[in-house]
Amino acid sequence: MVARPAPAEALFEDFESKTGLRIPAELRGLLQFANGGHPELDSVGGSDGQFAVNAFYHLTPEDHGPESLWYAAQHWMPILGKEAVPFAADAGGNQFFLDLTSKPAAVRLCLHDEAMRIVDIAPSFEAFIDALEIDPDMI
Repeated sequence: MVARPAPAEALFEDFESKTGLRIPAELRGLLQFANGGHPELDSVGGSDGQFAVNAFYHLTPEDHGPESLWYAAQHWMPILGKEAVPFAADAGGNQFFLDLTSKPAAVRLCLHDEAMRIVDIAPSFEAFIDALEIDPDMI
């Protein structure tokens, strides 16, 4: 269970004005439903195999630590650019992100330990959420 309250609209506006990143409606919806956390349904197949979400980022005014959207934006925008919104990480720190250059925004994964190679995960955020399942290696 996530104990963080849902972000207020003013917080989304503050984040977007300070970072220059736009949070798409589908990610706003997730943050309003569950503001970060470690999912039980964490495994998803991509173009290069199976990957697991360790944590979804949260958005709060005061916490800018390593599992926050603030931290992810600051550290990954120089690498991914302003048309990519990181929203989760795997256990190794690889970044799941929304690619805003595609319509709808596709979910991709940046593998930092493989020279920042980008892997296609899902054609949309909705497809990504629908594809999440319990990690078969953890059953």
